[in-house]
This record gives sequence, structure tokens and C-alpha cells, in this order.
Amino acid sequence: MRVLQFIVDGNTIKQDPDCDFTGLFPGAEDQIRAEFTFSKDWQKRVKVAAFWSVMGTEFEPQEIKDGESCMIPVEALRKVAFGVQIFGKYRGVKVETNKVMVYQSGGKR
Repeated sequence: MRVLQFIVDGNTIKQDPDCDFTGLFPGAEDQIRAEFTFSKDWQKRVKVAAFWSVMGTEFEPQEIKDGESCMIPVEALRKVAFGVQIFGKYRGVKVETNKVMVYQSGGKR
């Protein structure tokens, strides 16, 4: 199973520069796991990853149950690109990150 790694620092999410995002093709993979490294301000928060397509179609949000990873919805993997954003909540305080796009064109972005 392929793993795509992201870094979440405060309100910023970005692709981990040490992770290889090349060679992704729409529909080529049945399962890809998203793995997140969170800064300390995300501790104790319930975390959810949101995924959507470049056309704006939203896919089922994924709870980050183990505190660090979730599966990317198969529907998102069928698109040329998909977006990722993290939402969190602790004691009624909600936070969210920016949005990052993952391109599945076989090249590196």
C-alpha cells in the first residue's frame, strides 16, 4: 500500500518534501493512505481529513483515528487531482488548515 505523507504545522498543511509524490495516476491505485505529522498545537484534537476533486466534488471526510493517518477515498484517487485539508476540534474550539492539492499526472509537482 502506498503512503502519502503530509506535514501539518498550525494552520498549514503541505506535502512532506521527503515523500515521493511522483508516479501517481488517476485510478492506478486502489488504496493509498495519507499520513500526517502534526505540530504540538494539534495534540488532543479530534482530527478529520477532508478530500475533494478539482471540480469541487467533496468526498467522505475521513476521521484520523490513530492520530496520524487515514485512507484516501477511492473516488478521489480516480481524479487527475484531489485536495486535502485538515479540520480539528478540542473543547469547542475549531481549527482548520489551508488546502493542498495532490496531482496525479504521473509527474512531480
